[in-house]
Amino acid sequence: MRHAGFHIALFGLLWGGSTFLSVILTGCGVYSFTGQGIGGIKTIAVEPFDNRTAEFGIQEELTDAVINQLLGNRTLTVASQANAEGILRGAIISVDDLPLTFREDEEATEYLVVITVEVSLVRPGRSEPLWSARLVGEGNYPYQTGSPDERREGIEKAVQTLVQDLVNRLTSDW
Repeated sequence: MRHAGFHIALFGLLWGGSTFLSVILTGCGVYSFTGQGIGGIKTIAVEPFDNRTAEFGIQEELTDAVINQLLGNRTLTVASQANAEGILRGAIISVDDLPLTFREDEEATEYLVVITVEVSLVRPGRSEPLWSARLVGEGNYPYQTGSPDERREGIEKAVQTLVQDLVNRLTSDW
């Protein structure tokens, strides 16, 4: 008789645990991994980024990269402002170069470019954002000769990580 009580208790524990697990896994609704955009927005216009830094030309590079990533992602449709359900606005706040690694003589051999932007998504004709964030993109580059080409590599990496993070946040619904 003692064993029967044990089995009943064990069954109750297993049944309760599996019920709890199924509730956790299924949740209260249907989840999709396709993304639908923030606020149900399916079409988006991308305004040129404002550049509040001394970094020449970065606003065009960042704006173009965002549009290209959205076009490749295909979760949101890129449209003109007249046809868009949402408008993405952004400002480049800073572009900083930080030494990352050093030689024994304390000379930097690698730098990190850090690009910080503020972005917001608004509905046309409204000023209150549906979503806003401060995002950071980082890209390292070797520092051997000090040529602009070395630094360009870091900027390109930073833009790519920043754009990937931005598009992921715009298209994720979970």
